[in-house]
This record gives sequence, C-alpha cells and structure tokens, in this order.
Amino acid sequence: MHRWYRAEHYARRVALIRERLPHAAIGADVITGFPGETEDDHAATTAFIEGLPFTYLHVFSFSTRPGTKASALSNEVPGGVIKRRARDLRALGEAKAAAFRQSQLGRTLRVLTLRRDADSRSTPALSSNYLKVRISGAHSANQWLDVGISVKEGNYLLAEPVSLTANAVVAAGAGGQPLGHPGSIR
Repeated sequence: MHRWYRAEHYARRVALIRERLPHAAIGADVITGFPGETEDDHAATTAFIEGLPFTYLHVFSFSTRPGTKASALSNEVPGGVIKRRARDLRALGEAKAAAFRQSQLGRTLRVLTLRRDADSRSTPALSSNYLKVRISGAHSANQWLDVGISVKEGNYLLAEPVSLTANAVVAAGAGGQPLGHPGSIR
C-alpha cells in the first residue's frame, strides 16, 4: 500500500507505547484482502498482530475504490476468502480485547459516567483507557470517578466507586490533611 513505514518500525512504536503507558489501550486498523494478498501474507499479518500488545482491532475487508491505484490491480482476492480472513482477524481482536479487560481486574480506573437508564441499578461509564464499565449505583452523567474493577462480564467491567475517604487518606499530605487542603504542607 506504499506506506512510508515498515512492520518493524510500527512494532517498535507499539512497544514504546506499552513500555511508557503499561495500561494504555492500543488499537489498530487492519485491511484484509488487498489485491495480491496470499495465505502466507495473511498468516504473517496474523502472527504480527498476535505478537503485539493490541487491545482492540478495527478489521476492514478490502473493497475497490474507483480512481485509486488499487482499483487497477488485477489479482483480486475472492470475496469468500476475504470474509474468512476478516472473521479470523476479528476473532483475534476479540481475544486480545478480552485479555486486556481481564488484565484490569483488581485495578482502580478513572472513569467518566454516561447517561443511565432510569430503571438500571448501575451506571455505564467509559474508562480513561477506553473500556466499558458498569458502576454499581446511580451516578449522574459526566462525572469523573475512581472505581475499583472487580468482575469482567462480557464486554463490560463491573466496578464499585472508590470511597472519598480512601482517596483522602491516599492523597494525605503532612499532618493527615488531604493535599491541596489549606492546612497542608506542600
């Protein structure tokens, strides 16, 4: 596709992100079925993705766009093959996403609450690393909360709010005053 970078360059950048931000959500867009893509090419793509710490994938099946160089290529990949490869890559992406959600159990995450259903006993939220979270209890929308992740349920993580008292103790400065309190020493 005439990108200026190569796989090794890309892999180094992904590794650097993981090194500096160990809990970052790292995603990738993947096109399968580009004209001339062989089974060996697909296997190499799959192995490359397996070896990197991606947390989600956006998988696209190649489709011809009029006026592009690719539309003039004659070695098209059959539609059924493209669909199978896309299914394979989406399954790999979901396995990586599930493993990432699992790795968040026991952590405290910062979340932004979303609008909830009136009859719901929990509040949907989005974590700072883009995970879907359900917080027990009713919370107003558009609030930042610290929550403890306890359970993985499907594509969601279930959480409990971290108490304000616990936050104040953790953030306490000299004399037991919360940092930023007028009586604290900085």
